[in-house]
Amino acid sequence: MRPPEPHERDRRLRLMYALCAAAGFLVMATMAVTFVVRNADAGPWGVMRNFLRDATGNLASDFVYADLALTWAALGAFMVVEARRWRIRHVWAYIVGAPALALVVSFSVFMYVRQSRIAAARGTGPATADTTSDATVPATVPASKGPQR
Repeated sequence: MRPPEPHERDRRLRLMYALCAAAGFLVMATMAVTFVVRNADAGPWGVMRNFLRDATGNLASDFVYADLALTWAALGAFMVVEARRWRIRHVWAYIVGAPALALVVSFSVFMYVRQSRIAAARGTGPATADTTSDATVPATVPASKGPQR
């Protein structure tokens, strides 16, 4: 079986990232709504207080939060490097969006935009909305490397 053509690979990757973002959003939104509904009688500040209490109530949840925070930091560094490499604007929004929305959603959206920039640089896909006239990306990019510096 032959490997897919670059444009097909880019399309498949963008589809996978879009599906991950959508699934992550649906799962996390459902869980958030369920928590808020169950704690609605506590009021807005009470919901936040209850969430923080429940989220850090034992060593297992502390472990999960520490792992998530460290993963967020590592992915944030990766996103900054890749955003500079591919000239993706407003990378801060993806990083801040992680705790505000969900890490799975913000990272998947970032990867979708990144893959769109890669496809545009190869000439195999549409440019993203973040493309500006002063942000030039080489027209040909080898499949195994990013843009040459």
